[in-house]
Amino acid sequence: MSTEAVPKGTRGAGDDAPLDDKARVTTLELFFDLAFVFNFTQLARVFSDRMTPVGVLQILLIFWLLWWMYGGYAWLTNHVPPHGKHQRLLLLLGMASFLVIGLTTPNAFDGDGVAFGVGYLLIVSVHAALFAFSGPSAARNMLRIAPFHVTGAVLIICAGFLDGVPVYLCWGGAVLLEILAPVITGVSGFDLKPGHFVERHGLLMIIALGDSFLALGIGTDGAPAGLSVVTTAVLIFVIPACLWWVYFNESEKARRAEVALERQDAATRSRMALSAFFYAHVPMLLGLILIAAAVKKTIAHPFAQLPLAPSLALAGGVALYLAGIAWFHGILKIGPQRFHFAAAALAFLTVPAGHFGAAVGEVMSLGALIVCALFIEHRWTKQSGHTCYAPTEKLEVVGR
Repeated sequence: MSTEAVPKGTRGAGDDAPLDDKARVTTLELFFDLAFVFNFTQLARVFSDRMTPVGVLQILLIFWLLWWMYGGYAWLTNHVPPHGKHQRLLLLLGMASFLVIGLTTPNAFDGDGVAFGVGYLLIVSVHAALFAFSGPSAARNMLRIAPFHVTGAVLIICAGFLDGVPVYLCWGGAVLLEILAPVITGVSGFDLKPGHFVERHGLLMIIALGDSFLALGIGTDGAPAGLSVVTTAVLIFVIPACLWWVYFNESEKARRAEVALERQDAATRSRMALSAFFYAHVPMLLGLILIAAAVKKTIAHPFAQLPLAPSLALAGGVALYLAGIAWFHGILKIGPQRFHFAAAALAFLTVPAGHFGAAVGEVMSLGALIVCALFIEHRWTKQSGHTCYAPTEKLEVVGR
């Protein structure tokens, strides 16, 4: 596949308004992301204690609803920067709602379901209110989506009063509504600002990667940091560090992603952004949750054999992340796919090293695998000429 590059700011013929390339992420949005990632910490903590099929199902259901509404807020602040006082206050209220949900996440399917549902209803209500205050065009767009959000929140509240299979049916119905919403309503009514959108999700990924470091501290439970623990922590650090490099590649990929969005007309840009920055980020973020949960198990006894569940979670987390990166590259046509897909498949070959050998063996094997994938990608980029110039110059993109 190949794509032609265009200078910064070039738009498709179907656009009807100029891009605001100066729009950047505000400190309040970054503050909001910190509150959102708290939920990731909770999901990783829950999964580390419930590495069972039921635990996986619960994590997937909660994650989808949270990620969907985060995406909604990212689109919101891209469309309407939170500069006014009422916008800032409502956004802070949305943050508080995410915190409430985070606190109820451990028992969302057992005792705290109603509180979770009420928190989710507040999140979707604040989201709709912020759009409603942003002018008639934004309000019309939100009126198409809001009924799906509100109905999903009501289903979660109802689940809090039920037991057994009906609980999961209600949660599944809420998730299904969120999946169907963009399919039925479309996303063509938004004039997305690429620079802000790419930067916002990049900052989120940095915070989410930092959750792996938090898992190191949680996993030790305050125990003395002996030589084995410190050594393992340094080795584990290689995994999120390399995953950071895979995503950002010294900011070149961010620049390519901006140009990939900028060169589309408004409708195509919105669809591409939904695919690349929502759907393709799902395996990446789920992978980070699995890694954080597995690290909590790994750091405590680095030279002992890992039980099968955390060993699979560690390898599976790396595999999901790399597969998500490959998917992301393919949608935007900003980098190679085959190397990351291959590394994702090979990640599961490290499971025996941790399950039959020692936890640190699996960590080292995964670290070496990601480093190899990075090295091969670097060689491919250098040989193919897939490189990025300064913002004022032409961007050259040569696909594989």
